[in-house]
Amino acid sequence: MIPMGYLEYAQSLIRRQEQIRTRILVDPKLKQPLLHHDKDGFVMALPEPIMHEEETISFSGYQFLSEPIGKSQLSRLFKACVFHLNAHIATSNPDIYTEWRKKKEERLAKFSETLVEDTKVNAYILTHNPDELIDIAFANSLASKRSKPLGRIWSQATRIMAASLLQANLGTIKDRMQKEERKTVSRISKKLRQLKNRVLRSFAKEQASVGDVELRIADEIYHALEFYGPVLEVPSLPHTEQIGSSTLFPSYLVQPNDGVGALLDRCLTALREKPSGGKSQTMMQKKTAEAEALQIFDSWVHEKAKEKKILSRFEGPISLTRFRSIEFPREDYTEYLRARTKVRSESRRLLSSLMVAFDALDEDPRKMYGVLDLQDVIQVTASKSPRMDVFKLEENIGKSYAWVILLDASRSMRGLEDYARNLGICLAETAKELLRDSASWGFYAFNDRFLILKDPAERYGAKTKARMGGLRFEGLTYMPDALKLAAEFLKKRSENLRVMTILSDGWPYGYSNITEALTETLDFLRKTGIIVIGLGVKTNRMKNFFRINSNIKTAKDLRKKFSNLYMNAARGAVGL
Repeated sequence: MIPMGYLEYAQSLIRRQEQIRTRILVDPKLKQPLLHHDKDGFVMALPEPIMHEEETISFSGYQFLSEPIGKSQLSRLFKACVFHLNAHIATSNPDIYTEWRKKKEERLAKFSETLVEDTKVNAYILTHNPDELIDIAFANSLASKRSKPLGRIWSQATRIMAASLLQANLGTIKDRMQKEERKTVSRISKKLRQLKNRVLRSFAKEQASVGDVELRIADEIYHALEFYGPVLEVPSLPHTEQIGSSTLFPSYLVQPNDGVGALLDRCLTALREKPSGGKSQTMMQKKTAEAEALQIFDSWVHEKAKEKKILSRFEGPISLTRFRSIEFPREDYTEYLRARTKVRSESRRLLSSLMVAFDALDEDPRKMYGVLDLQDVIQVTASKSPRMDVFKLEENIGKSYAWVILLDASRSMRGLEDYARNLGICLAETAKELLRDSASWGFYAFNDRFLILKDPAERYGAKTKARMGGLRFEGLTYMPDALKLAAEFLKKRSENLRVMTILSDGWPYGYSNITEALTETLDFLRKTGIIVIGLGVKTNRMKNFFRINSNIKTAKDLRKKFSNLYMNAARGAVGL
């Protein structure tokens, strides 16, 4: 298995056709998954597990034991989150509720809509991916263990909403209810079963829509609940998308024997609407793939330890700068894929242009004196050629290059955000192919923080690419500080050619005398033999500070102008 963290794991679990239109984010600050739209499609935001010193792992409000069984349970719950949200992406069309929501209590309308859409989701999974129901049932069984008894919910509206949610998904409710309340829950449950049967028939005919049935049932649920007074909370299952604040599910320590036995069977039956035959535990063991769960977890722990080590290397140097912090950006692999699609052809051309020029630098041209090349001597003698250039010349620089790419990710670049990201990715893709040793190049971004996109200690893989996609453009522009910090890597390299390329709008900003600090920093880098190339992102301002500079208005400019600048720098480095 290729080493992966939870972002890559989520990416591998969703259907390929959904990947390009679904942004997947993994955020340790989240307590519950989120699902919303942006201009390009769906955004799936998932919590990230957090390791604790007391030998537990927290995820989505649960605490798991830091043992093989706990890691396996965590993996099942994570998969349930992904499967549920991915089914929403395949079936849901929130636009149909836009007019219906008007003049309705927002939280109650959202809850009613979610009950309907979650019913469609479960029907979709039952029809198209029934094996996923085992993980969904496992998550539901944990939610049942975790949920607060109905008798401890004092708001009548919240109590009936919670009971309706549990009845619809788990097939059972905790605690007793008043007769009238139970009748309301039963009516809602009956409506949802009718919808599910209708949806199942629709999916059997390969139709995703069931006309206006969703709206009608959502409206009936809304008016049934509206009778019970003001809505104070909006409950949702912990592994499903958060739709509002709720105290229904307090924090819960998952026990090793949770997620098996009669409760799991009942949850699985509620999803399938037929008995599971008492074989759920055997099926669960087959589905769990414990070895995979442990591998994912251990790979994730290894990645976190590696990131911590990388950050520790900057602890000393960053104290000499004004940066607020040094960190890794959030990860968004889909945004990287979208940007990569736009620059694929141009990055190939840039790579081709640089490789041709580098081959010319590294080739072994003939001389009129020196050490004889015996093969050339034989050929010249046999052909009676007047050529005398039959002597060897040592290689010029032997592909001995070190390269750092710096991207200005400050607020002033926000209007050029997509274009700047595309240019940065184009350079990174070129560096990956041009410098086959991943330890010889790095990619960083900066504002008033220093952001690690690809450190030389890392391979250029899904995680580093996802950081490029998740980069946000905000904050001030500490350009001289970024140059100093990035130079820490190049100063330690012994390559003949050490190049730093900076993409910016040419507006250093954030503290007094910053332009003087930039001039001093560039002078210092020149004295250390580091070549700095300033690329203006649709601006000529870089020429105010950088001796080697160019205005990059289009991706084509990057290929033509940058390759010339880079090669002239290479020739100068080897005295050609």
